[in-house]
Amino acid sequence: MINHYVPSSLQEALEILSNHECYIIAGGTDLMVQKHRSSTLLPVFDKDVLYVNDLEELNYIKKDEKGVHIGATTKYFEIEKSELVPQALKDVIKELASPNIRNMATLIGNIGNASPAGDTLVMLYVYDAYLVIQSLEQTRTIMIKDFITGVRKKNIKPNELITEVVIPYQDLNYKWVKVGNRAAESISKVSFMGAFKLTNNKVKDLRIAFGSVSTTVVRNRDVENKYIGLSKAELVKKSDEILKDYATLISPINDQRSTKDYRQRVAMNILEKFIKDIGE
Repeated sequence: MINHYVPSSLQEALEILSNHECYIIAGGTDLMVQKHRSSTLLPVFDKDVLYVNDLEELNYIKKDEKGVHIGATTKYFEIEKSELVPQALKDVIKELASPNIRNMATLIGNIGNASPAGDTLVMLYVYDAYLVIQSLEQTRTIMIKDFITGVRKKNIKPNELITEVVIPYQDLNYKWVKVGNRAAESISKVSFMGAFKLTNNKVKDLRIAFGSVSTTVVRNRDVENKYIGLSKAELVKKSDEILKDYATLISPINDQRSTKDYRQRVAMNILEKFIKDIGE
């Protein structure tokens, strides 16, 4: 028998998770699709379900010296209109799903889904976001790059709940690109966010992340650090080398949305233009 739980507080939710292994639903826009059977049949769950959508104590956007904190039940439409949220995340959300979905879906849900095609992930990787995860026994933090370990694979225990994502303050210029069948309301074939900071025309910071081209978001700090300190002109001259670096890091697949060759070529074109734009 599958049980359905609707806790009235975070404490109650954690108590339920300590005794029952559950699917966790906030907006449900990812999980309900995964469990969908047909238009005439209810979704099928193989374990208990915990509904956290009504937990107002997890519905917040606030800032402190660490950055911007976004609670687990905060909807996309609330994030999109908040003055506290980095514009880079708002730009991603504008191209994510339909207005109806954005009124239900949560940022934490997109993270917890752990799909390499999750649109918000490239931004969160580039901005060094981290998660706060709670259980009855402890509260821990983990970088998003360490949380997602593979396709729908996560570094989380059955008795734990993601309670918030924290986005540290970053003074960066950025470029967001989503390639899909439509400008919005489509799953990405390739997603990209690049960010940089220049001081006296030299590269002080460089960050590059790709989505939908491997089992997790691709970002490599060792490669990025190779080009820190170069002038804009020197960086552009290194364009071929940079492309080779990332060509070996990404490993796209063929699926119903696209081919691996197309993804590889598009990813390299996006990166090449990003490097060229830095030099202008």
